[in-house]
Amino acid sequence: MQKLKQHFISSFKNDCKFLLILSVPALALCLFGLHQLGTLTPGTAAAALGAKLFCEFLFLGALLSVCQLIGIKNRWFMAGLSFLYYLSLTADMVLLWYFKERFGAKYLQTMEGGDYAFLTDWRVITYFLLLVAFCIFSSRGFVPAKRLVAARRLVYCAAGLFVLWISNPLALLPSPQDFYAKYLLAPSPVYTVRAVLAKQLPAHIGKPSPQAQQLAKQYNIWNAKNTGIGKNYKRVILIAAESFSVKYLHRFNPKIPPQASQEIDQLFETYPATALKHVTLSTLYGLSVIFTSHPFVKLAYENGYPTSFVRMLKDRGYRTAFLRGANEKYMDENLLFEQAGFQEVIGSNFFETRPDYAPFIDWWGLLDRKLFQYAAEYLQEHKNQPVFLTLLTVDSHVPLGRSDYLNEPYQEINHPFYDTPTMPRAFARLGQDLKLFLKDLENRGLWDEDTLIILTADHPAYPDTPTNALFSPHPAKYDDLPFVILTKTPITQKIDPDALVSQLDIAPTLLDLLNIEPPQAFFGHSLFADEPRTIFDVKEDYVVLTTAQGVKITPLNSREKKDKALLEMLTTFPQP
Repeated sequence: MQKLKQHFISSFKNDCKFLLILSVPALALCLFGLHQLGTLTPGTAAAALGAKLFCEFLFLGALLSVCQLIGIKNRWFMAGLSFLYYLSLTADMVLLWYFKERFGAKYLQTMEGGDYAFLTDWRVITYFLLLVAFCIFSSRGFVPAKRLVAARRLVYCAAGLFVLWISNPLALLPSPQDFYAKYLLAPSPVYTVRAVLAKQLPAHIGKPSPQAQQLAKQYNIWNAKNTGIGKNYKRVILIAAESFSVKYLHRFNPKIPPQASQEIDQLFETYPATALKHVTLSTLYGLSVIFTSHPFVKLAYENGYPTSFVRMLKDRGYRTAFLRGANEKYMDENLLFEQAGFQEVIGSNFFETRPDYAPFIDWWGLLDRKLFQYAAEYLQEHKNQPVFLTLLTVDSHVPLGRSDYLNEPYQEINHPFYDTPTMPRAFARLGQDLKLFLKDLENRGLWDEDTLIILTADHPAYPDTPTNALFSPHPAKYDDLPFVILTKTPITQKIDPDALVSQLDIAPTLLDLLNIEPPQAFFGHSLFADEPRTIFDVKEDYVVLTTAQGVKITPLNSREKKDKALLEMLTTFPQP
């Protein structure tokens, strides 16, 4: 025993301080992750930080041992390797800030086409310089080890990680703190690689198994019905406001000045409206859930959107067009949305060819005000046929919204945070643009009994910086999405303000309003239906199920027999 103890101590003696210093930033990630996931308590923090330090120390010890076994002895090389490691940790933290989810495989594809001008910001440059300085400083503790010592250390680290894997003490935490604490345990490079290499669940298009059908009855899905409120609207306009959360409305957040959201707050007062729970984290995912009422977005767009209501409208004679301010080819969304049923996908590439619109393209794309103007012109041009439009705005793109409104006049808000580019300012201006759009439609004779407009969002905006004072404290409700139904003829039927509603309910609601029978495959219900609901929020590698009775979390790679029917249900697109 004494000899084993000596071997163990000697294996870590020269590198213990080096590994501890390298492990510290991961503890910050762990704390921040618990905060973002809503499970930060003193007990959770203490348990998670202890396990995280142990795991990170052993992982870095194993990585260091491998480097020493292959003969790497240069401390500058170790500093460079540390920098790459912290880049993955930084990306992990940024995604937790941006989406409240870890850096996973599905976000790697969003790297192309993004706006990376922020990389030239002095604060970002300062961060990377500090990161370089930290890596150089920590590498001073690196001491080349003999291969035998490195081999022993590798064995001890692997054994420790194996023990942590088979008997994780975080499992003793109450649910769901146990899941989220373990979720944040894996080092950032390990989590990302594991997500990339994870086996994808296959889609099942057709008749569900009896087990899946039975579970569907339990969760009350695949049985959406119309309520009889619908009519044959000739013009249907779905406005998906980029990153729109209810926290930007005075109606939901009293710290927002009334004049900043008066236009949209008035819509809530006048028309059927509610706040929806989100089940998505990015534009492609948000819109795909809206189109399909199916939570497993990746399977939906990889299989041609088998349950898209847009295709149903096209098959019924509607002219279907997707209008956006940004590049229509971003992430191949032009091709994907065509599969969803849009006959035209129009974005900044098209507007650049129009002399009357090209001067209003800047930053992420076309000014929202001009996008609304083009939508009105499009409806005017096709006023003699049924039209379904989806408009995706861009001026409120995170992190700060549009900085240059290209000399377009707006009513300024005399309140802190509204005199510089911020998300609150962007949404104050969105309300003004919407008011002008409705006026434009009315002047053209297009705002009539045959027009239906739905205002909602593609996904919420999670970050509060640099306007944290407007959103602190930050209740979970602030991440809900506005949803308003605008019609010239009043809809008298009410929406239950206390119902457990989500983005999954948009497609069945729209078809209910059009009196079109919904397909079996929808996971949601019309907002006018009095039905118990289940919200399915599919993340990178787990799903969160929310019912009136509580929350359940299930890993998508679960091999538990009890989860088999659930995973089948989530990956099924029922077809007649």
